[in-house]
Order: sequence, then C-alpha cells, then structure tokens
Amino acid sequence: MNQFLKKLLYFSLPILVFITIPATFLYFSSENYKSIDSILQKEENYLIGYAYNEANYSYLKAKELDLQNTNKLVALGSSRVLQFRAPMFTSSFYNAGYTISSISDFVPFIETHLKNKKPEVLLIALDQWMFNENWDNLATYNPLQTIRTENFNKNPSALSYFKVWMDLLKGKYGLEILNPTTLKNQQVKIGLNAVVNNTGFRKDGSMFYGKQIQLLLNNDSLANDYNYADTYNRIKNGNKRFEYADEVHEKSLAVLDDLLAYCKENNIQVVAFIPPFADAVNNKLTSTGKYEYLEQIYPETKPYFEKYGFELWDMSNLSKYGSSDQETIDGFHGGELCYAKMLHFMLENGSLLNNYTKQQQLAFDIKNKKNSLEVY
Repeated sequence: MNQFLKKLLYFSLPILVFITIPATFLYFSSENYKSIDSILQKEENYLIGYAYNEANYSYLKAKELDLQNTNKLVALGSSRVLQFRAPMFTSSFYNAGYTISSISDFVPFIETHLKNKKPEVLLIALDQWMFNENWDNLATYNPLQTIRTENFNKNPSALSYFKVWMDLLKGKYGLEILNPTTLKNQQVKIGLNAVVNNTGFRKDGSMFYGKQIQLLLNNDSLANDYNYADTYNRIKNGNKRFEYADEVHEKSLAVLDDLLAYCKENNIQVVAFIPPFADAVNNKLTSTGKYEYLEQIYPETKPYFEKYGFELWDMSNLSKYGSSDQETIDGFHGGELCYAKMLHFMLENGSLLNNYTKQQQLAFDIKNKKNSLEVY
C-alpha cells in the first residue's frame, strides 16, 4: 500500500506543481476564484482588468447597469468607445463599451440591460468593420432574438494555467505581484492586467491604459502596436477586422435600420460616430486600394439617421477635430484627449450632447490636459 501511495505521489506531484503555482497567481491577483459582485456594489473606484478572462467584462458592465440608477447618457460599442469618461459630462453617465462586436449586438444588449433603465441618449460607436461583409456577414442575424445572457466565470481553464506558465517564463511578471496592490487613489485592482499592466475598467466603465500610456509617452518600442506595426500587419494580411471590401454590406444597413427603429420606438435618442484611425493608418488603408467600402460608410448610413432624427458623426479622421497620431493608443484607438476633442467638436457643431455637458468646461479641461493621451 505504501508503495502504491508513493507511486501515486510521484505521478501526481508534477500535476500539482503545474496547477498550484499558476493558481496562486490567479488567486492573489483576483484573476480567478473570486466574485466581483461585492466590489461593484460599493461606491469606491476600482480597476478591473483581466488577462485571460475578458469574457467576464460583459458581466461587469451588465451588473453595473443593474446596480446603478438610470443614467441619462450611456456609451455603447466596442473598445473604441471606451475613452469617453464621466468627467466629460455633467449628467449621469456610464460607459458600457466592450460589449458590442457586431452591429447585430446592439438591440439585444439594450433590450436585456437597458429596457427598464432607458437612458435619454445612447452614444454609439459604429466600427467600420461592422459594415464589412468579409468580417461579419450577419448570416445568423435574427431580429426576434433580443435576449442576452452574461455569465461570470470564476474558475480558470486549463489554458489559463498554461498561459500563466508562459507569461512567467517570458518574465512578464513574477512574485512581486502577489503583494496586495492598490492605486494611489485607493482603487482596488482586480485581475492580472490591472495588477501587472495597470490596465482595466474604471467605475464609470471607461478603460484606463496605464502601462501602454507610459510606454507611449516614453516612446518605448515595447508599447503595444508601436509605430502601428501590428495594425499595418493586419492591413497587409487583410485580417483581424481589416478584411478587404469594396462595398458596404447591404444587410448591415438593414440591421442598422432595425437598431435605429428600436431606439425611436423606445424614445431613446441616438448620437452615433464612426471611430478614428490614426492618420498614418488611414493613409495606409487608402494606399492599398482594397478598402473602398470605408469611404462609403458615412454617405450610405447618414440617410438612416436622418430618417429617425438622430445624429451621425464621421470621426474617422483625427485632423477633423484637431487631434493627431500622438494622441492615439494604437492604430485604431484614440486616447482620452482625442475623444475629448472629438466630443468638443460635436458640441461646437450643435450636437444634442450640449444638454449633457458644458462646452466651456470641456475646452478648459482639454487646454489643461495631463499629457497627449490623458485629460483627467
């Protein structure tokens, strides 16, 4: 019997080591094993950034909307809406970005999470690739399917254990992250991305790119998408949301019409914008001659917004509102200053968002920015 137990121990030991070490990092960083419900119920600020569990972000956003009082203004879209922040507005605001991928995702999210707490205005990002059939052919779109379920997964997958080992071996982090960590303003950090890279979601739903901002400000080649190398590679290969297309996908326009009709029926005003690319990326896209659909998006979608009395802003070119490549997080994400300038341009040109913020205060904030990527 003792011999059997020894053999069992020898066999089990490598497996225990493989699991225990990653599990320690996942536990102490709150990447796994812990619920976030108690954190969300408090009024304190936080920074929640997962490295391997980004699927939990939809739950985070849905739970915050459920816990909060009805917000007059809600931002909704992909990661390209995340730089709108509560300090930019004078009315109640929450950024529900990073919950939308396809243009067909909007109505189910609104119906499920905002139907009983309808905002007065939705600030919507319409990513260019939402109108690209080669990225999203909308083959499974069903206008009657309007319910979403957001799940929170506390348990790590086998892949997560493997990823921790890979990141440890690459030196991305080490034992130092096992100490309790808080931000200077007492924001609790949840998740490996928050603990290691100072990156994650704030209480208002916006995204803070801590480490990336510092690397960019220092012109450090370790920055993600440094000199837009990754974005250029996507363009070269025609993949990862940069699939080639000559025309706007007709079905995407029908889905857009369904979205706007739904908002009109539910008395929700819509202010939508087409998000920016870096100027250098725009030039690269044009030079390929393989993205003709991009120039068609605004003229083909604008009539739908006019039909329902809603706003659509083409913000794809930074120079239009006084921003520049120095104010971008990467090739297709503007920084906080970029988005403040974008908002100010909209206010100057008569957007109904003037009812939810102060143009003069925003101009002051922009003038007194922290740096080329941060305002507040």
